[in-house]
Amino acid sequence: MTAAPAANGRIEIDRRMFNPYSKDFIRQPRETWQRLVKEFPVAYHKDLQMWMVNSHEYCAEMLKNNIFTPNYRVWEHAPPAKAEEDKNDYDRVFDHSLFTVSTRDHLKLRKLTMPAFSRPVMGKIDGKIRDLVMECFDSIPADAEEFDVYSTIAEKLPARSIARMVGVPTEMEEFFHEFAVNVVKSTRINLPAKQREDAINGTLPGLKFFLDEIAKRRAAESPGTDFLGSLVSARDGSDQLDDYDIVSIILALITAGSDTATDLHTYVIHGLLSNPEQYQLLREQPELMENAIIELLRWGSFGKFPFFRFASEDQDFHGQQIRKGQAVMINLPSAWHDPAKYPDWDKLDIRRNLEGNLVFGAGAHFCIGTYLVRVQGGLMLTEFMKRFPHAELANGDGEIDYDYNHHNARRITRLKVKTNRQAQRKAA
Repeated sequence: MTAAPAANGRIEIDRRMFNPYSKDFIRQPRETWQRLVKEFPVAYHKDLQMWMVNSHEYCAEMLKNNIFTPNYRVWEHAPPAKAEEDKNDYDRVFDHSLFTVSTRDHLKLRKLTMPAFSRPVMGKIDGKIRDLVMECFDSIPADAEEFDVYSTIAEKLPARSIARMVGVPTEMEEFFHEFAVNVVKSTRINLPAKQREDAINGTLPGLKFFLDEIAKRRAAESPGTDFLGSLVSARDGSDQLDDYDIVSIILALITAGSDTATDLHTYVIHGLLSNPEQYQLLREQPELMENAIIELLRWGSFGKFPFFRFASEDQDFHGQQIRKGQAVMINLPSAWHDPAKYPDWDKLDIRRNLEGNLVFGAGAHFCIGTYLVRVQGGLMLTEFMKRFPHAELANGDGEIDYDYNHHNARRITRLKVKTNRQAQRKAA
């Protein structure tokens, strides 16, 4: 299919060109990404009713352009604004979100949250997550010749890691997991309005838990030195975070580091075991870990709908007239496979120079969960390599399967790994 400009000069495509719900696309997306990058760097998707930006250059430009905001209340199909007396806790937290506040308040929030991301606080989180990683691997029987990465690691680790980070008691981790799922769904404009509304209502018990916990911290002699305590005690002159500011940071972390990290674990293992020479290289040079995680995320590219932006005013974007209120999908998976940025885009190379990559976004809204995602991924891969140095994908492809109905990701729901432990023991 080659799209012709519409009568108004708009370049248009439809689901014949890009259908994120297609099983063929979910299994084999790279050909679609290449066509989007080369033929439609920016185009209007008639079926999705939003713009798509697909090239690396254009994605980077839009992420740094403040006219295109992550505030979905600017969206032409956003629900009507509520009167103050009609707002619930979700509405009030959203009023304080990094995605909705003014540029000035956004900078203030970022500055005040810095102590919570300091080395001492992050060191404590590292220790808590390390225990979770060990628990996941210890659950694999010592004589297991195969195990499923999704059910053993990916499904269990991310939400529990965030829960530990923000001070949720162990006995409430299931409660927190449901809360996290609803938080992520509440932000997805590609879902029907009724599903988003149900998800918003589903966040309310969790929001009450955190607001109550913050109140306890404020009433205590000391709010504590953990992540939540650091947010409560943060000061910059007369500025400090109020309760809804703090909960908005927690929601931003959940959005960035919980749902996304589920896919990180399956895709990085799939990527390395699909490229055994790269797995061997990382085992020999573990100092490449941070670069490897970024490259594995680039190469795997698990998102269907990575980022949305909304035009806060009419804008001519490379010859296409984007109207105020229209939604734009910043199609990062296609950008990460753009030959103009990565000539050997289809090659996994953990030594790659990744300067200027967009894996964690760019601009003012650079991913707040970057540290947590990297720590989780690094700890998990280090332990995986230690325990399974000769691992392979079971039956050559890991018997891979996907959740074809997932709202946001090409989620892998089965990835079987052959441990080769018996061969390892015989060799020893």
